[in-house]
Amino acid sequence: MGDKTAQKAVSLLLLLKYRIGRTSSIKGASVNRIAALSGTSPSTIKKYIPIWNKLQLVEWQGAKGDILVIRRMASKTHHRNVDIDKLSYKTFRMLYKTLRSLLFLILNSHKRFIERLLRTATDPRPGEDYKKARKLSEFYARRDADGVFRYKEYGLSYKTIAKRLGYCVRTAEEIVKFAVKMKWCTKTTRFLSQFLPNVCGMFVEGYTFTTKDHGYRVLANTYAESRYWHGKLLDGKK
Repeated sequence: MGDKTAQKAVSLLLLLKYRIGRTSSIKGASVNRIAALSGTSPSTIKKYIPIWNKLQLVEWQGAKGDILVIRRMASKTHHRNVDIDKLSYKTFRMLYKTLRSLLFLILNSHKRFIERLLRTATDPRPGEDYKKARKLSEFYARRDADGVFRYKEYGLSYKTIAKRLGYCVRTAEEIVKFAVKMKWCTKTTRFLSQFLPNVCGMFVEGYTFTTKDHGYRVLANTYAESRYWHGKLLDGKK
């Protein structure tokens, strides 16, 4: 998830697969032919072919080794797969941008998974696996002083998003902004305020900024996936 070069390589291969249709192979797969099919330049294809090979995303078959076969990228474990129909296949750039936003949603969905896991471990509903939830909770979470698992929302900072996805903070902000623009998720800004009489904009340790009579501490944003993605990411539905 945190390798942006690999993300670009996968994006380009997904675009190529989309444009060649149901088949997963290209006969006479020269650099120029692959470039023409994908709508990119030959130099771009030359850059990413070695990465495809390194990641074992493709195979070269035939007596001349000129048949490009795109290998299966879906996992045989069903719940690990994510529906990619909502990605934009217009251009390489757009596919890459939507893939980055999808990775951000997957990252955020991990928090929702933990939240649901802890709820099941403490207050299971009919049909939910209480024993499995308790076992996983021991691995993913800590107990309170009274020995009870409780979920506490700390948000997801741009710094954390950047680190996990392999980008700078500014790019992380762009990824989130794009996901919100696509209506894939909603963003909730969070901050705490405290009455501080006559602080008048002065620096106060522990606060992000102050005004005339208040101090404010900006917290990490929280995100909620759209109804479509909520089901796809948490339940692994196709």
